[in-house]
Amino acid sequence: MGRITIFALHECPHCKRTKAALTVRNIPYTEISLSDYPDKRSDMLALADRLTVPQVFFNDKHIGGADDTLALLEKWDQERKYPTALERYEAEVSSVDDAPKDERLQVPTTPPVLPKPEPPRNLSDAIELPNSSKMSMLEVTKRLIEGMPKSSLGYRGKYYLNSFTGKEAVSFLMKEFNIELRVKAVEFGLMLQKRHLFQHVSDDHKLEDVDNLYYRLQAFQEPLVLNSFRKWTDRVDPDAAALLIRLKKIMGKVESDCTDENGLLDYVAATKHEKYFVFEEAVCELQKINIESMSSDEKLAFGINLYNLMIKHAFMKVGIPNGALGRSSFFNSVGYDIGGLFYNFSELENGILRGNKKAPGQFSVPFADRDPRKKLVLEKADPRIHFALNCGAKSCPPVKKFSATAINEELRIVAQAFCEQEDNVFVDEKSNTLKLTKIMSWYGSDFSSSSQQLPEAIVPFLRGESQEKLLKMIESNKKIKIVFFDYDWGTNASNSVKFDKSSLSLTKIGLTF
Repeated sequence: MGRITIFALHECPHCKRTKAALTVRNIPYTEISLSDYPDKRSDMLALADRLTVPQVFFNDKHIGGADDTLALLEKWDQERKYPTALERYEAEVSSVDDAPKDERLQVPTTPPVLPKPEPPRNLSDAIELPNSSKMSMLEVTKRLIEGMPKSSLGYRGKYYLNSFTGKEAVSFLMKEFNIELRVKAVEFGLMLQKRHLFQHVSDDHKLEDVDNLYYRLQAFQEPLVLNSFRKWTDRVDPDAAALLIRLKKIMGKVESDCTDENGLLDYVAATKHEKYFVFEEAVCELQKINIESMSSDEKLAFGINLYNLMIKHAFMKVGIPNGALGRSSFFNSVGYDIGGLFYNFSELENGILRGNKKAPGQFSVPFADRDPRKKLVLEKADPRIHFALNCGAKSCPPVKKFSATAINEELRIVAQAFCEQEDNVFVDEKSNTLKLTKIMSWYGSDFSSSSQQLPEAIVPFLRGESQEKLLKMIESNKKIKIVFFDYDWGTNASNSVKFDKSSLSLTKIGLTF
């Protein structure tokens, strides 16, 4: 008996949308979960030549992803070849004997693969409360964020934002942690300060029970460093790739729960999700990972996955930039602390992943000779990274998962998948014109040494009719006109805040505020 097979992931909204479309029509399906059986990913790649999920098969025939499957089902509804979609499924799919025939479409019979467990947290990382009980660093930080007073406090014409006085801190700690004496609250506060949960605004004073000394929580101390929710003092997973997988899973849950039926994400609601605080703390572990020990393929896969995760985190935490100036400010100032060194988006992309090359419109390379980050750059820029990095815009390539063991094959697939879309690469043989994504204009030097050589450089990223047409155009020796599509900077946001770097300042100057 034939069937529908879906390669899917647990928290994939597009997978849920596809399965829901089948369920509402009472059409059964068989799911192969890549979350439970990650080794089946290689079978999916071989069968579909695509990295995205879901990938849907009607018996042995590959239908495609979510949009392809929904379009087919809607076509069935319109054609009404049978009274119901279920009857058409029964007649054309399930009636086929011994299908699917390809063994790679069979559901594994072995137990699901358990994800690599997170290394146990150090007991010493917990905070000892005044009543001698223990509380996690995450829970204590949450309580401080949710309850500690914060305002703009002035001193000699300078205002310290998101700060509180020593006296306010002592009063809050007494109430929140049931401390009877102010002197005991000061002692507890000094311990929290030593554990880096807050600090003096100028890092000059320990906590005192006074009104004229100002302090700020660590979570608000470095607003442009996205993973500065806390200073990481816990154990460190030596497997940085496994850490990113865990972080992506947490972020995936937040995204999935805050995405509507149209695939639009409420970034404001995401920051209020119960798992958002969990992510905020967990991502701080990146402060202690070691990039230098990674191989080139490990660094390449890690860098791409990190960039794509960082964009989602930034859109939630500091907002979405608007306009050319806003985007420039965003990509050149917001970033992560990785292994004790800060990388903004531009430095991660142009410094590490592009081998320390100038960013579009810039006059200098990201890392000078004495910059300690320079020794971590990849030796050569692989142009295919531009089909893998997603900056949050609609014209960007979709987000995929990359692995060090299969990075070259994965980049091949995403390059061809991106370039086969006619709004990214369009070969117009009649007018001898090649229309390209703006990405190939901005990063043209990664693809070829000159614009004249660009058509030939793009041939490997095409296939089928488009590739044949472009080869004919090249072989004709006629000058090929190259035109670049406009870039759509729209996002998938249903609700968000606007990124404003000035609003993230720690201080303001003025007579009043």
